[in-house]
Amino acid sequence: MIYILLIIILGIYFYLLFKNTGEGKQIKFNNLAKFFIIILFTVSFFFIYLSKSGVQDMNEYERILKKNENIRENIVKIKTNIPKLTKKLQTEPTFYEGWVMLARSYTIIDNLNGSINAYEKALSLKNNNVKVLKEYLNALRLDDNKKNKEKILDTYTQLLILDEKDPSMLLNKLHYSVKINDPQLTIKTLNEIINHPQIIDKDRYREILTRISKNQLNKK
Repeated sequence: MIYILLIIILGIYFYLLFKNTGEGKQIKFNNLAKFFIIILFTVSFFFIYLSKSGVQDMNEYERILKKNENIRENIVKIKTNIPKLTKKLQTEPTFYEGWVMLARSYTIIDNLNGSINAYEKALSLKNNNVKVLKEYLNALRLDDNKKNKEKILDTYTQLLILDEKDPSMLLNKLHYSVKINDPQLTIKTLNEIINHPQIIDKDRYREILTRISKNQLNKK
């Protein structure tokens, strides 16, 4: 609606401008044609500017800014609450949910060491929660893929035991093995993928396995 109003205002403006040139007393066809060409050019320019300038995205920008502001406020609250939660856990060390909450809080403020330690405290109390194990795995990988290799592989093993039917962790493990450039782990994981009953498209994994195996033989 506002765009139509702007077009009308622009039309009136150029009409009055045209009249003030002294040619408005007897507007001929050619002059009218020029007049409408000017308006058409102006309107076209206006819409091109509007599409390129990002003016129409202002509401989205404001929404993002508001969201970021809320995130910053939440981070401040989290940083304030961490000492309180830590103190509570000192008196209640078996408070599983508290350790998970502390681990997540540390993750949000990017304190990965604190997050890993808190997850390990939680997992020492209860180690069969798939969601918490995945969060712990993510924290380990974000911290250092190679330094935490043993813990990462142990966590993959736990997750695969807890949900044997879900092959997604095997694919995640394959990505991890490639990330750390460990051919032996990649070969082992590819074999596990090929033998998994829920994996349908196995041919491409067989091809990758054959290629990697050949490369390893050539290096010897």
